[in-house]
Parts: sequence; structure tokens; C-alpha cells
Amino acid sequence: MNYRALVLGSEGFVGKHLRPYLLDHGWEVLGADRHSPEERTDHFQCDISDSEQVEALFEWAGDIGCVFHLAGITFIPEAERDPGRLISNNLVGSINVATTLLRRVPSARLINISSSETYGMPRSLPIDEEHPLWPRNPYAIAKAAFEQYCSMLRNNKNLDVVTIRPFNHSGPGQRPDFVLPSFARQIALIEAGRHEPMVTVGNLSAVRDFLHVDDVVRAYELAARQAPAGETYNVCSGEGHSIRETLDRLRDLSRVDVEVKVDPARLRAIDIPAFCGRNDKIARELGWKPKRAFDELLADLLEYWRARVTEGQVA
Repeated sequence: MNYRALVLGSEGFVGKHLRPYLLDHGWEVLGADRHSPEERTDHFQCDISDSEQVEALFEWAGDIGCVFHLAGITFIPEAERDPGRLISNNLVGSINVATTLLRRVPSARLINISSSETYGMPRSLPIDEEHPLWPRNPYAIAKAAFEQYCSMLRNNKNLDVVTIRPFNHSGPGQRPDFVLPSFARQIALIEAGRHEPMVTVGNLSAVRDFLHVDDVVRAYELAARQAPAGETYNVCSGEGHSIRETLDRLRDLSRVDVEVKVDPARLRAIDIPAFCGRNDKIARELGWKPKRAFDELLADLLEYWRARVTEGQVA
């Protein structure tokens, strides 16, 4: 296998964890992102919704063995505010990537990072890979559509693609728009005396399947090395935790007492009560299991935001 990888969305939350992990495991790594914070010879600035820029990207990248496709809008409320922009970025952009890859480097593997959001409202729990897809928001619709497009390219043109459906995952560096870093950031600010002792929350009763980002990038790299072409894998813990439980555990880790206030603006119009996956397939076929405990994830998040507050990097 050619261990020269191109990471799309390399400057995003997961991309910044994946790149060093790949380097530590013997890969040569190139990165591409819509925004480039600095001049780097291993990085290409590219808007994947522009087909000409994607052509230029693959010309620059040259002979690569694998593309890890992390690019696109990931925050669902943002996707719902502007679904046209979401489709342009996440679906049209992804089609540009797949078709250009197949034409320029037909032997390369595509690790298509889809989402558990494609399953929609669960018919049964825990969810395995055979569960029907029933996307309920623009983000999930784009992900499901691109899965179908990849399947078509696999069947008609032998695209080497492996699809991953990650469930909720978090860790240091994730935007505070998401639930776990939002809680950790608020608590860190309260501890520093920069916020009233009140954590603002949305729906606390929802149950979700959370993973540490370290386990997620390990699954992506393992799939690139070992997964048979055309396969689809859930990446999940197999355990459900209520949002209330996550907040209670973070409050236990806090150095101060904090109260809780529900903000109606944080409540989603369509919210699935419980959502958790099965990881039997990836465990059986690739030998992957989560290594980082849920409490480690929460502790890492809180320490990350404490450091950011101390360093004056949080407004």
C-alpha cells in the first residue's frame, strides 16, 4: 500500500488530531482545507465545492495512496440555516473529490467519513450498519446521498472506498458550539471567576453515544490499512450517556459549585430521545475497540478549556 495520505479538512477539529496520528504511524501526510492559517509546503488551500480547485489540489498532491475526506460543514444548526450552502459544500464538493480522485489516482483509497446522522430516528437500539438510512436534516441528507454516489462509483468504476459512520465524538479543540465542549468551557470560565455560576443548557434528557476523538482517528487509520473495499463501519462506543449525566460528571470535576439553566434557544426542533450504536462489525473485522473511557474524555475537555481560559484565549 502507498502510505502517502491526503487529509481533506485538515485544519478542522478531527483533522488536527488525524494528521499527527498518521505521521506517528508511518504515513506521509498532505493536508488541504478551505482556510490555510500559515504557509506550509505540505498544505493546499482548496474549496472542494469548486471543481477547478479540486483539480489543482490533486495535481499538487500527485501520487497518493489514500484520501481521508473530513471536509465540509459539520455543525447541524449551521447546515439548517443555509441548506443550499451545505449541499454545495458537503455533497457537490464531495462528488468533485470522488470523481477527480477516480480519474487522477484510480488506485487510491477513499475513506469517506459519513455520519451516524444518516440513520435518523432509530427503529431499534443499538444501531448496526444494516439499519435503514432515514436522514432527518440537510447535513444527514448530504451524507447519505454521497454514500449512494460512492456505492455507484464502486459498482460501476471500482472506486476503492470505505465508508465510516462515526457517532458523537469530542475532545480538545472541538468548537464550543457542540454540547460537551460548551459545558466544559462554561465551567472553566466559572472557575476563573469570569462567568456567573450558571451553566446554560439545552435538552438534558437526550441519550447519546460519545467517543474520544483519539479513538475515532485510530479507527480511520485502521480502516485505511485493513478494511476491504466497499465496506461500511460504525465507529461508536456502544454505550449511551444522557446529556444530564455528562453535565453531572463535569460538575463533579469542577472546582466550584455551578447551577443549571435551560435555554430554549438551545433546544432542537427535532431531537431523537436516545441514540447509540453497535461496534461489533469493526471490532470483529478490524480489531478496533474504544480505548479511552468516557470520564477521560470529559476530563480532557475540562483541562483543555481551563488551559485556554488561563492563557487568555477565551473571550
